[in-house]
Amino acid sequence: MDWSNLEYFLSVARQGSLSKAAAKLDVNHSTVARRLNRLESDLNVKLFNRKNKGYQLTKHGLALEQEAKIVEEQIFQIQRVFQSKEAELSGTLTITKPMNGGVNMTDMFTDFNAQYPDIDIFIKSASSQADLSSQEADISLQLTNSPPENLVGKKIGRLPINIYGSSDYFERLNKMELSELKWIVWVDESNVIDMESFIRTNISDPKIVMRTNVYSEVYDFMSAGLGVSLISSFGLPSIHNLKRFMPEKYIFEQDLWLLYHPDVRGNAKINVFKKFLINNLHKYTNIIGIN
Repeated sequence: MDWSNLEYFLSVARQGSLSKAAAKLDVNHSTVARRLNRLESDLNVKLFNRKNKGYQLTKHGLALEQEAKIVEEQIFQIQRVFQSKEAELSGTLTITKPMNGGVNMTDMFTDFNAQYPDIDIFIKSASSQADLSSQEADISLQLTNSPPENLVGKKIGRLPINIYGSSDYFERLNKMELSELKWIVWVDESNVIDMESFIRTNISDPKIVMRTNVYSEVYDFMSAGLGVSLISSFGLPSIHNLKRFMPEKYIFEQDLWLLYHPDVRGNAKINVFKKFLINNLHKYTNIIGIN
């Protein structure tokens, strides 16, 4: 059993609804529902009666509530012991971001360092939540529309994904039509992002001329005029020779999440970075749907 599910259970028991519990925990409504279902499945009991007026504890739920409160108090005691250390805005903050690029946050990290000079940042290229589970990383920035259930965090917004190519390449086209484009595909060896399947799902019979597992090479080949690819402006350098292909017609979206392990929710460095990212991300990109 995942003990962190007890936190979701107690929140629903106290708030009386999924939506209020989600707001209190700063997670999605669906995340709370999944956690409750998982807990009931693990214990093989029904914990709540779902009624129009809200969630009411069953007899098994009432019994679990008493035990869960004891566990909660023990956790609070541990947190109080280490509270002084967690409150420090200094030391290393380890952040993972999508492997091989895709999220260019150079200016933002520079400004964060200026505001919090005692926090040194260790950036790791990664593509899964494994480092968070083993506590080898503090925060994970992930491009996903389905964040892992065992982590908590915040959907920062939605990245607009467009078809990009060089100006020279588009000038050489016989027709500005989708069927004329030659495609450069990034192969994500972690299998988190499947660009080729996405292209084939949305574009009929694409002409794929290059595949590479190095994200930076996608940019290099596009800049050289080999073809086009699907990227976000968030992953581009400030100066480039690329342009979007019919952006008013062809635009896709990918959610950007800031995720962390439930056990480190009270970490001061994580909280200040989360707040800084949410408040300032719009300065560095045209990301849409900031929450």
